Amino acid sequence: MPVADHQSTLSDATMAAATGKHPRDWFEVLDAHEATSWTHTEIAHWLVGHEGVDGWWAQSITVRYEQARGMRAPGQMADGTFTVGASKSIPGDQQRALDRAIAVFSAHLGAEPASVNRTAKYPTARWKLPGGESLLLTASPTKNTRTSISAAHSRISDADRAGTAKGELASLVNGLDPSLD
Repeated sequence: MPVADHQSTLSDATMAAATGKHPRDWFEVLDAHEATSWTHTEIAHWLVGHEGVDGWWAQSITVRYEQARGMRAPGQMADGTFTVGASKSIPGDQQRALDRAIAVFSAHLGAEPASVNRTAKYPTARWKLPGGESLLLTASPTKNTRTSISAAHSRISDADRAGTAKGELASLVNGLDPSLD
């Protein structure tokens, strides 16, 4: 399962409506300032400081620009590692939904989480994986007594592994059986 690029998850029209410029126009502005030689942080700060772009949108423009100019692959973080995710809404409160997800992921990984935080607004479970990778589950309330279980696998070293990890996460999350209590 390939990792989606930023353009696939955030439309040109949405970015233009929120920032006042189409992505290609932002790219022209950044190219005129030779931003391909800048770091991710430098680009985002410049957009906020010189162009008045909201911080969240500055990050989005920066990622789109980096991907369009070959500075960053889809799913790649500024440090060069990859993060992939998957989520699913299931019936139940946060704690019960998290417990179900922990059971599924623990069975798959052959280990219990390294940490569980049940007191946070959005309870979490975290596994430390080989090679410095990690997996984070987060339980967030949604409508109608449902909970969204989000899984994020981070610090992945290469794009091929990221694609495999994304497929694995999607399979595990989609396999959460909503009828289990």
